[in-house]
Amino acid sequence: MAGSMSTVPINSLAEKIRRYLSQKNVSAMRRLLARHNFADIADVMENCLKLEEAMTCFQYLNVGQAAQVLASVNDDLQHACLSSLPTVMGSQILRMMPTDDAVDILQDMDTLDSQRILEEMPFDTDTRTLHHLMMEEPDTAAGIMSTDFISISVEATVGEAMRLVRTAEEKDFIYYCYLLDAEEHLIGVVSLKQLILVDESVPLSRIAQFDVKSLLVNFDQELVANVFRKYYNLLAMPVTDPDNTMRGIVTIDDIIDVIEEESSEDIYKASGINLEEMDERGLLIGPEFRAFKARFPWLSITMGGQFLASTIIAHFSHTVATAVVAISFMPLLTGLSGNMGTQSETITVRGLALEIITDDNVVAMLLRELRVGLITGTFFSLSVGALSYVIYHKWELSLLLAAWVLISQCTFAVLGMLIPYAFKRLFKVDPAGMGGPFISTLSDILTFLVYLSVVTLFLKQMI
Repeated sequence: MAGSMSTVPINSLAEKIRRYLSQKNVSAMRRLLARHNFADIADVMENCLKLEEAMTCFQYLNVGQAAQVLASVNDDLQHACLSSLPTVMGSQILRMMPTDDAVDILQDMDTLDSQRILEEMPFDTDTRTLHHLMMEEPDTAAGIMSTDFISISVEATVGEAMRLVRTAEEKDFIYYCYLLDAEEHLIGVVSLKQLILVDESVPLSRIAQFDVKSLLVNFDQELVANVFRKYYNLLAMPVTDPDNTMRGIVTIDDIIDVIEEESSEDIYKASGINLEEMDERGLLIGPEFRAFKARFPWLSITMGGQFLASTIIAHFSHTVATAVVAISFMPLLTGLSGNMGTQSETITVRGLALEIITDDNVVAMLLRELRVGLITGTFFSLSVGALSYVIYHKWELSLLLAAWVLISQCTFAVLGMLIPYAFKRLFKVDPAGMGGPFISTLSDILTFLVYLSVVTLFLKQMI
């Protein structure tokens, strides 16, 4: 959501809104809201007003402003504002919004509520488009695309295209004019700048770019974002069927939302938090039980893994009681190996998302990560071995610690890459949620099992 340049005007606006609401001064409220940018109003409603105040404020907006504000606030506030209005008014506001934003809101609503709103809309081309887009997978190019674009016959002139631009609706994206043939196949594209600079009698075919970068309808939204990164100078990209029939466009503001959404999702998944239960804002201020459900799955898996680790320690109770000095290094060893694995896993997940790590170069990337493990392992093995010898004067213990650190750093550097790669390629699962908790628990189990076995084998030397 676009924010304000300063918090002072926003706080001032919030105070005026509260005063007019308390006074029930309808005319003053409408004049106040009409003078302010929709982004500032959305900021105040989302961050300064109570929910009831925000819902009442929303009712004083004109339809155009309401459509812009509704697209800019969080999901919970969207649903609350729509529920505060008569269904017919909600349908009018959604029809004023870009189709992709309207579809996002309708898809997030309860089926019955969204159906009531759709039933209030006249069954014209725009409504049919909404119905069609709601059937698309939400996390694909078809799910995030807009149908509010300008297209024209490839045989038209610049003058004809400019007349079409001048009659475009406010919600239409007019930076590009897409050239289609009689079957609506995408042929070329002309920018608005080109149209302005060229004489109106010039055929579009003379100035068009025919090597058009496009997206397939079934592209995952993360792949769409990666394509935009590659062609970063584009403000929008067309979406086509496999037969090159144009279906819509994905605009740069949609991609910013996707990048933010994917980044937040990866960050939370790396900590074992499931954002499918609630959005990012809900984790902070939403219902406590839903926050519990978002955290519960990986905490349960961690509990199970650590319970197994504790039984391993109990199995070696004699060693734990006897070789106290050697056992005291276990937190250090699990910390080093777990952190190496988590770092490697984080880098790998990001590399897979950006398509830097591919099937063609995965072996080379594994070898590189192994070399990184060797470098870090060598440094920390020498450091741990030397410090332990200085403190305890036991060369056998120092040698064991040094060897373990070197081997575990190399092992978990490789595992940190192999595990997310396997989830992504073999099991077709997003690896972002499989990393941190899984790697840390695996590190503890292997360290306890192998390290305690070795210490037990050389118990006399460790005492």
